[in-house]
Amino acid sequence: MLLPQGTEKHKNLSTSFTKFEQLLGDLSENRFSGYMRLNFWEYEGVLVLDTGRIIEAYSSEEDVHLTGERAVLQVLSKATQDDGSIEVYELSNEIAVTLGYAIQAKLFKDESELSNYSLAQVFDMLERDGVTGYVDLQFSGNRGNGTVYYLEGSPVEAVIMSGSGKIASGEQVYLKFLEIGQIIQPHVRVFRVETPQPIVEDQAFVIPWHHQKYISFWNEFLQYLKQLVTVQLKKNKFHENFEKICLDISDHYPFLHPVHGDVYFKEGVFTVKKVIPLQTFLQGMSLVISRLLQQVPVRRYRKFTLGQIAQEVSDIAEKYDIQSVQIEPEKFVYQIFRGLLS
Repeated sequence: MLLPQGTEKHKNLSTSFTKFEQLLGDLSENRFSGYMRLNFWEYEGVLVLDTGRIIEAYSSEEDVHLTGERAVLQVLSKATQDDGSIEVYELSNEIAVTLGYAIQAKLFKDESELSNYSLAQVFDMLERDGVTGYVDLQFSGNRGNGTVYYLEGSPVEAVIMSGSGKIASGEQVYLKFLEIGQIIQPHVRVFRVETPQPIVEDQAFVIPWHHQKYISFWNEFLQYLKQLVTVQLKKNKFHENFEKICLDISDHYPFLHPVHGDVYFKEGVFTVKKVIPLQTFLQGMSLVISRLLQQVPVRRYRKFTLGQIAQEVSDIAEKYDIQSVQIEPEKFVYQIFRGLLS
């Protein structure tokens, strides 16, 4: 699969001097559609964005090939290393979405099944069947190779790379494929995705530049817990105990390390510095808060009820318009207060 050529925005940026996540944040804030490509020796990673949101990714290194959320995390991790290069290409919204779907596509028909069909017949079949995915073409005689991207049966982009490595794309390339196909029969493989499932950032990650309201919710929620524990439950040193627990569990949740981690609650301010998987974030934070609450003698919780605290946390969530895909207040309160409240 050849990547769409698009409009070059950045090329040969060095990972040694470029803050990848800051660049990603800038593109997101500008509602960028296209892709970022990360290259190292024997490594390639791609993040696909649609109007500023990550919708798909792939990561390829030796025999390890990842897509989806795992690929996003691998690309972000790899981008912190030196001596890599970054390229950014802008695409139309339609092509960006199609590229994201194409990354999920699986082999549908190979050349053994298509050898008796002309290229025009193959294209007609894809249109008739409403295929979403892509077609890979290999031309003989050093004529290069190509890719045609399809969205619900319509060709939305065509890319060709000549034998010398020159790349071109656009409608004229699609027409050129049809012209060549009348003369020679290329090797054809079709890749299809039946049910595209793009990444939904709000369900997958905590992203500082997208989720400020979510981070603000956590800031106020932790302030609420501090007030509850310190004033009403008479347990001092909330911040000190919070950091100690974070340190204790940082082998399993390194983002919580008080010094080297990317999540902090210091001097009344909650900060998230890096992209973190949402479920991992919730697991780590739940464990910290649960252990923190367990330091208070159970008898001091007698004047509170689970419903009362759940309602107060729900009110904080509603204030910041926090959706249930990011946190379910009642379920979360039950989880962290389990065994302490009825």
